[in-house]
Amino acid sequence: MADKILVAYATRYGSTAEVAEAIGDELRKAGVAVDVLPVSDVQNLSSYRAAIIGSPIYMGKWLPEAQVFIEQNQQDLRSIPVAYFTVGLTVADGGAETLRKAEASMDQVRMLVNPVDIGIFPGKLESGGLSLADRTITKLIRAKTGDFRNWEAVRAWAETVRSRLVPA
Repeated sequence: MADKILVAYATRYGSTAEVAEAIGDELRKAGVAVDVLPVSDVQNLSSYRAAIIGSPIYMGKWLPEAQVFIEQNQQDLRSIPVAYFTVGLTVADGGAETLRKAEASMDQVRMLVNPVDIGIFPGKLESGGLSLADRTITKLIRAKTGDFRNWEAVRAWAETVRSRLVPA
């Protein structure tokens, strides 16, 4: 019988990977067996009783590798509870419109596999590590740099979603 939860993620510069690790750590503290892996490293879903899948919001959408992962594993994912999380700079202000847009970034994957829950978290942007194209885009849109992640919110969501993925 499957006894682990998969926390799979796509990331561009590592911020979403760190959020995924924090989610995994919180689940482990609650006694849950967890694998935290990039979506590209997940070979088989048969050993998982649930999955949490995340991606940053990039240009208003999830990264393609996260969406492709869900498309390719849609049948297996529909047979287990799934939750999604997303990380984005625009949600740092907490406004209703930015949260609505963050939710909309998940529309395509939500149509493939309907999640039991979603988490939306502010992200981190350090311009020094960006590609030239991404640096140009961040300058054009006047994106704020800094670490806006709220670790308490990430941990609280992980605890909440655990009870939805692994009923007592």
